[in-house]
Amino acid sequence: MFRIRHLYLWGWFALAIGCGPTADLSIPRLPPRPVVWLNNWHPAKVSATRSEADQYLQKGDALKGMGMYDAAKEQYLAASNADPEFAFPMYQLACNYELAGQHDDAVLAFREAMARGFDDFPTAATDEELGRIRRRSDFQNDLQIIRTRYLIAARKHVGQPIAVRPETDKPPAGWPVILMLHGYGDTHLNYLDEAELWARQGFVAIVVPGSVPTHGDTFQWSLDSFETTHGDLQAIVHSQLLDGVVDLSKIYLLGFSQGALHAMLVTEAHPDKYAGVVALSPGGNMIQQLARPSLDSTKGAARIVFIHGEEEPHAPLVNIWARECGNAKWMFESQTHPGGHHFPDDWELRVPAIATFLLK
Repeated sequence: MFRIRHLYLWGWFALAIGCGPTADLSIPRLPPRPVVWLNNWHPAKVSATRSEADQYLQKGDALKGMGMYDAAKEQYLAASNADPEFAFPMYQLACNYELAGQHDDAVLAFREAMARGFDDFPTAATDEELGRIRRRSDFQNDLQIIRTRYLIAARKHVGQPIAVRPETDKPPAGWPVILMLHGYGDTHLNYLDEAELWARQGFVAIVVPGSVPTHGDTFQWSLDSFETTHGDLQAIVHSQLLDGVVDLSKIYLLGFSQGALHAMLVTEAHPDKYAGVVALSPGGNMIQQLARPSLDSTKGAARIVFIHGEEEPHAPLVNIWARECGNAKWMFESQTHPGGHHFPDDWELRVPAIATFLLK
């Protein structure tokens, strides 16, 4: 069993930052960084200790997701020992204990995460895995402390959109552009290979970090509004870097999971700005909005490609969107693939035909 390493002056700090019933616990809006070409992008260096801790953390998360709480605990402790300055493994250990019904141990782990400087406010503010910790009388003060830390630290973690240019000659009106929106708790950096795949189809492909930085270099999209996402995307395509490079009449979105949800909602609301969307397994807090699409053909007509795993419950949404797209004279195509919440195994073979459909 671990022990708390620091004496933490909870009450004094809470008073110092003004905790109380009127404390602001909203998720802050942080300005995005400018887009950069891939060949001008310099990835942040990750220490060997953090890299080792991340490996243990990922194993722990996988085991926790399968309900193997004892095995997950060992991975989280290994991550914490590998990098004592990394607070997130101890936070995940607290969640792990709560899921296992070990509340007292969960409280100790949460306190240790706080002592190590835990600052991932967007996660803590909404994470149901914290269980009974969320109902403790001091949790609101804890959240305000985490939010204050987040405001200080998160600006360093705001993601940078990265663009990949086709190797073909630029068309007179500019290349079409496709912006890629990752899933919840993921990073746009995992989509760089995807961007290069689409650049080979003749698109300027841009991987976009979620508008809400979380722990490490991972991100979320807003849980209650897609207009923040729309604002970030428009800032990218209208940036000085892309001026005269891309065709603003051919802006497409590709999203997975929470990113797919935002991509569809943004396109539905602004078909005058986005020519189409490729949505893979949309999901997230606002998923119910997809069941009530309102497509305005007077504003524009986008092309929709809706893809999901055969084991996912997306068929009713596909039927709704097929009907509404038909009524609004939007072009709609649906695809399925074996399995569940992931990209199709034959994705690279599907992309050329999807690209052709978008550009028709």
